[in-house]
Amino acid sequence: MPFWSSRTQDHEHGGYLTCFDEHGRPSDATKYIWFQGRQLWMFSALCNEIEPRDDWLRLARTGRDFLVEHAYAGNGRWHYQLDRAGTVQKGTISIYTDLFVLGALCEYALAAGSDADRHLIEETYDALERNVHDPQFKDLFHGTWDARFDRHGIYMITACKAPIAAKVLGQDRTRALTDYCLDKILYTFANDEHRVLFESVGRDGRPLLDDPEGRLLNPGHALESMWFCMEEGLRRGDRKIVDRAIEIVDWMYARGHDRQFGGVISFTDLLQSEPAQTDWHRETGLDPMDKAWWVHSESLYALALASLAGNSQQRFDSFLDLHNWCWQHFQDPQYGEWYPELYRDGTPKLRQFGTIWKAAYHLPRALLKLMQLFESESRPIPDSTSTPAR
Repeated sequence: MPFWSSRTQDHEHGGYLTCFDEHGRPSDATKYIWFQGRQLWMFSALCNEIEPRDDWLRLARTGRDFLVEHAYAGNGRWHYQLDRAGTVQKGTISIYTDLFVLGALCEYALAAGSDADRHLIEETYDALERNVHDPQFKDLFHGTWDARFDRHGIYMITACKAPIAAKVLGQDRTRALTDYCLDKILYTFANDEHRVLFESVGRDGRPLLDDPEGRLLNPGHALESMWFCMEEGLRRGDRKIVDRAIEIVDWMYARGHDRQFGGVISFTDLLQSEPAQTDWHRETGLDPMDKAWWVHSESLYALALASLAGNSQQRFDSFLDLHNWCWQHFQDPQYGEWYPELYRDGTPKLRQFGTIWKAAYHLPRALLKLMQLFESESRPIPDSTSTPAR
């Protein structure tokens, strides 16, 4: 975090600068609201989970103020991209922006001990709940709405942010939405016949295997999604949720683990042929066998949580192997930050520490959660008859 704490605050216009070159110099001053929200969540979570340090709370406040003053579009929706001063460049094109801001404002409310944003939180949550349930809702950027497909990503991120919102709005308000997303993820996108989690399924919930996009697998997304599910199962003491998520971790790590060079590949195909290029992959420039920092951050925590929750030495050995590979290849020796992308063999492909895709979120979140996981006392997970409704 010192890399970010010392340079991310925009002292002139507020909010955060999130794009930095390999020398730590600003490379782009655009305010991507995804990352304003993600970093606001990160600094707030550090206050809530580690200690309420003045510098972290100050950095959280500058993100909160910029979002509330410049990024809100009204009716529970948030703009996607602003210029440095706060002028809108791209409007309400992404539900993911709404989700990241929701989580950020809720986490900040706890860190600041303030209910000043309660009305914004409620409006944002209400809009999200409507839009997640609406098959005609099209603002899925960086994904693309398609009449044929239902997308995993919208349920995945909601399964992460709804439990954060529950800390402010209460379980009675958020439980039904969380259950809906868990059921979609664990029993619709996760497919027992093929032992994979699909990124897209047909609108009827069935795989569309005659379409390359329907066969696309994203191991990093799947593993990240599974720790969201495992954490929710652990909070509830629900063994069925936990065990189902652990099963899917095993499937998807087997699909993603590069046995030749180490690490986790970016995406693959059900048939293990050349996967389809989605809009997101075209925009990021990722090749299927490239190694991305966020994939490895999320995979580390998913493996560690699955190994402890499932009492598995084999999964823990996989975690240790991946951990060692990451520290050998991703970490810059001067700054401690990770390179965003590596080629398959582990050599750096990109060296910028902050990009339009990378800020202080995936990596510090994973490290925070790993630290807490390994410091916590071992606890049994009670059997439960409750499970998401089918």
